Amino acid sequence: MELYYNGHIYTMTARDKTVSAVLVDNGRIIETFDEIPDIDIAKIDLSGSTMFPGFVDTHFHLVGTGIALNGVNFKDDTDINIIKEKIRTAAQAIDDKAFLICEGYNENQLGGIKITNKDIDAITDKKVIIKRVCRHAAVVSSSVLNHFNIKDSVEDMPGGQYEKVEGMLNGWLHDNAMELILEVASNEDEHSLTRHVDFAVKALEEAGLTGVHTEDLAYYNSCQSVLNAYKNVINEDNPFRLNILRHTDVIEEVLKSDFEYNEFFRPDAMKFYADGALGGRTALFSLPYSDDDTTNGLAIYTPDELAVEVQKARDLNVNIAVHMIGDKAVEMVLDAIEANPPNSGHDRLIHVSFLREDLIERMEKLDIICDIQPMFVASDFPWAIDRVGNERVRYSYPWKTLLNKGIICGGGSDSPIEDYRPLTGIDAAVNRKALDDTSDGYNMVEALDVFEAISLYTTEAAKVANNLSEYGTIEVGKVADFTILRQNPFEVERNAIHKIEVAKTVIDGKIVFES
Repeated sequence: MELYYNGHIYTMTARDKTVSAVLVDNGRIIETFDEIPDIDIAKIDLSGSTMFPGFVDTHFHLVGTGIALNGVNFKDDTDINIIKEKIRTAAQAIDDKAFLICEGYNENQLGGIKITNKDIDAITDKKVIIKRVCRHAAVVSSSVLNHFNIKDSVEDMPGGQYEKVEGMLNGWLHDNAMELILEVASNEDEHSLTRHVDFAVKALEEAGLTGVHTEDLAYYNSCQSVLNAYKNVINEDNPFRLNILRHTDVIEEVLKSDFEYNEFFRPDAMKFYADGALGGRTALFSLPYSDDDTTNGLAIYTPDELAVEVQKARDLNVNIAVHMIGDKAVEMVLDAIEANPPNSGHDRLIHVSFLREDLIERMEKLDIICDIQPMFVASDFPWAIDRVGNERVRYSYPWKTLLNKGIICGGGSDSPIEDYRPLTGIDAAVNRKALDDTSDGYNMVEALDVFEAISLYTTEAAKVANNLSEYGTIEVGKVADFTILRQNPFEVERNAIHKIEVAKTVIDGKIVFES
């Protein structure tokens, strides 16, 4: 039994609602106090720190984050020469049969430089795959194209594109075309997957996260190996909480497996994609791109195929979780949901980055939840304006409108695509700009206040998981999951929220991280 006291303890049950002390026993909150009680038990002195319910990220790729943290990653690089040297060094360390998979290429922070297969070929003749930061496109070396016998004459596939310049492949593959390559190139086993999960969980606890909603099962040769890796790392002695989304390609296999869910592993919806990403112009819009009027984006499914996926989920008695960025993709998914509503629970709309007023009105009437990524606005602006034009920006990343409509919105990072630290996400939700941006922020009418932003990772995250009875607030009977910060986010300068340090992370009553 432990008493947490001497700090700012926000219950998140209401604005400004605080208590003076919290009593924990056997991983549960058994009492809260408006005044510090004089009782003879073990005490944890917060020393003026600020305590919240445990922060949960509602959109994550746990294995991918572990791989990115340990691998070749260009996410923070702003010099193409640094990237080329990283490729050269890493390629020298692998044999001719192996694939070098790199992460985080972002031409928007490289002055628009878009590396091609010829550029990679000039560095190495090894098989190199470089994922764009959005993970919906990748550029590969010519040796990769040759390995898979992909010629200039290749035609696009449903949901996938091979980019060409004057009829010749430039190495860029989009969505399904990329995924076919990665299925073969990603050579992971239970041992390596366990290592990735372990590394990621430690990093997340250090960032103040007590759980994530993760989607990993369809990308690493064996979904059972991924499930085993989860259990190899997470248990009562090393607690962390996962909501496990299951991709449409493997959900039936997962349902037939003997994987046992418990307080650390909860089953979640069936995941699939409706469109691509903004950066590669594969997000699906109702109107052409403002900076390329030859395309509206990429539909992963036709309306009929989308309806089949929704029916599959209904037959399996699970909800759907669908990636959608452009307004047309959202419209297609709403059409499918309206035609075939869920048996129970809420369908999950992932990203919903670009909406229209009529789509929001439809969403308000449905049993849906929104899985939003505050860091997208920090990463995507100002170049998103070039992609879609000023008119469509009004309902871009429209979090304030969604919350005001009473639509549940959980805060996610989509890590490793974006920074997994929840405080950077909270900062982005409040300020709507990159950390080094000196502007006033973009489309600030949709900015959240600090309480609303923190709610995305606490109460709203628990609603997304349909598990508010267990966590999301500091109340009697709920699990003792806490994120404890050295500074109070309600008192620091608005632009300094991302600088707040994590003092402790507590999961199931155990201090799993202490700075």
